[in-house]
Order: sequence, then C-alpha cells, then structure tokens
Amino acid sequence: MKKFLIGLLFAGSLFTACSGGKGRLKVSIQGLTDDSLICSYITPEAVRELANYTVVLVGGKRSDDRTEFSVDLPDARHSYRIFLAPQSFVGDGPNQNIELFLAPGERVEVQAVYDPQSKAIDYTLVGSDDQQRWLDAEKEFEPLRLRIEMLSMMAQILSPERRGIEDSVFHLICRLADSMNQIKAEYITAHPADPVSGYHLLTLSDADRFDSLYHRLDPGVRNGAVKEWLELYKEMNDLASSVEKGEHETAAEEGSMAPDFTLPDGAGEAFTLSSLYGQGKYIVIDFWGAWCGWCMRGMPAMKEAYGKYDGAVEFVGIDCGDKEETWRRTVEEQALPWINVRADETSDVAQRFGVEGFPTKLILDPQGKIVVRITGEDPAFYSTLDSLIARQR
Repeated sequence: MKKFLIGLLFAGSLFTACSGGKGRLKVSIQGLTDDSLICSYITPEAVRELANYTVVLVGGKRSDDRTEFSVDLPDARHSYRIFLAPQSFVGDGPNQNIELFLAPGERVEVQAVYDPQSKAIDYTLVGSDDQQRWLDAEKEFEPLRLRIEMLSMMAQILSPERRGIEDSVFHLICRLADSMNQIKAEYITAHPADPVSGYHLLTLSDADRFDSLYHRLDPGVRNGAVKEWLELYKEMNDLASSVEKGEHETAAEEGSMAPDFTLPDGAGEAFTLSSLYGQGKYIVIDFWGAWCGWCMRGMPAMKEAYGKYDGAVEFVGIDCGDKEETWRRTVEEQALPWINVRADETSDVAQRFGVEGFPTKLILDPQGKIVVRITGEDPAFYSTLDSLIARQR
C-alpha cells in the first residue's frame, strides 16, 4: 500500500471556460499553433473525496507569434496542482505539457516556447521563484527520464514475448528510478529549509522514505507553499503504514484463500467472487482505475488474453478510485468484456487484498486460492497465466 501514494492523471469532464475574472494564472506561449489550451487541475480536498481532475478548455488571444491565456480557478483559498497542454495534446513524447503547483492566493505567469516539430514545451514561471528553482532542478533528471521512457517502450514491445520481471530491462528501469529518488532524498536531507525540498518530496516515488524525509523538513517548508499537498501525502502514507502494521485486516497472501467479497456490477446486480469457485476455471482479478495510466495502457493486452483463454479463465475487473459515471463510461468505451464491478470509497476490498499499487492483478485457482499476485503492468502476469493454462490442458 505504501507504494501507492497518489496516481493522478488526466481525467474528468471537459467544458469550456472563458478568460477574465480572477485570472490567477497567466500563460503566454510562443510558437503555439492551437488557439485553445487544456487546463487540468485538482485540489487536495478533491483527492480526499476521490474526485477527478477538473478539465477546462481555455480560449487564447493571439498576438504575433504568441498566444496569451488567462486561466480562472474557482477560488483563492485552495492549493492547486495544474497541468497545461495544447488542445492537440496526445502525449506521444517528452515535455509536451506544463506542470505546476499554485499556492492559496498565489498569482503566477507562465512564459513558454512551443516546438511544433517535437511538440515539446520549454517554460519558466514568473511569480513563483522557489518553484522555478525546483523546475530547473527537475531538468537535470531529463536524461534519466528519457532513458526510462525509452526502456518502458522497449518493455511494451517485448511484452508479446512474455518476458518476466527478471529481464534486465525491468531491473534497469528500477535502478534508474531509484537513482533519481536517491538524488532527491540527499537534497532534502542536506537542505531541509529550502522550499525546493518540499517540491522534491512531492515527486519522490519512494513511499518508504517519505515519513523520515517529511520530518526532516524545516517547519517553514512543511507550512509553506505546498503545505496542503504535503499534509495530504502524509495522511496517505500514514494510512498505508497502518495497513502494513496490521491495524486493518491482514492482506491476502499467495497460497491463501482469496477474501470473498460482494460488489455491484454494471447492471446493479450483486456479484460475489465465490460464485465462480468450483467451475474448473482459473480466475483473474484486476484492480484498476480509469485515472491510472498504466492500467489503461494494459487493457489491450488484457482483452487479448481474455479472448485467448475464453472458457478457461474468468476475469473480474475491480474499479477503484473512480466516480461511478467515469467507471461506467470507461467500461463502455473500452468494451471490457469480462465481469466488471466497482469498489466505492466505503469498500475495503483493496485493503483486504493488500493492493499496494495499480494495476494489481491476481490469479486464483479454480477453488479460489491465490496463485500469484503482480503489481504493475508486468509481462510476467501473462507468462504465468500461459504456464498455468498449459498445465491445466
């Protein structure tokens, strides 16, 4: 659970917003061919309520080779995490969007240059000096991030060959990510009073270090511009730690019986996991969410496996963290053919299964015993399923 602090990606309902009014965020982009800008934002309160990003389409005013945008936000009391991208954004390359935090009452101007060929955006922030220093520091990680992206693409290409986690490419990805985490952790330790350390902690993908590094921060940083986000991450990390310490039900382990559950399916009917037991079929349980990028990227491979083993395997998708309408829309748009149920904010099914990140896939034997649990979009899941079905036949 501690591996999963927050997975926040573009999600939500799109509507048009006109510039004017509060205009807390000004954006000026040179070389942009689009006349509109996608602005996606969320607050810590919205995360606690399991809400999606609010996504608005902001119209701009062109002057020579620059397009100017004025982004209105609901009020000045909240802290926001914001992603900006051209209307034509598809995310097929690095540095194609703008990311920033906006503290309560803060006004920021973004000065950017858009490269039409690479679709990359180079930008600076005016009015948020500490955040700009953090962005400058983040640029130093760009070579590592590019290598991770290239290796991830390689892993996707290799996935049809069912390469396991032992493949060197996956180990290399982990080592590169660990090296970035180590650099950030060392900076936080050496500069606890620097506001940049607060931003580094929010982008640290190592939840096991979060608590100790959080307490190393100077109180001025903990109560500074990203106070609300640090408090949110701390809450989530504490909750994850309490689960690990057994304050909630013990997570199901490989070799044990899967916890039974009953959840509503798309038709509103109650589905019970144990209803699938004793039918001679292996059972795949997939914990996922529409907000989870890797979950969605893995759906084509899941559908391929479902078709390949139709009649020999039952698939059950458990949606976590989405509003009901988002879940229903995604199931329909993705044409997910298996049993689909939703765990709302009152359900503890993810905790009972010991879900630490998304996606998490489990394979149960026909009697409901957990054979294997795999976290992340890992080709090892498919190779394991292949071998199990081959032995059964």
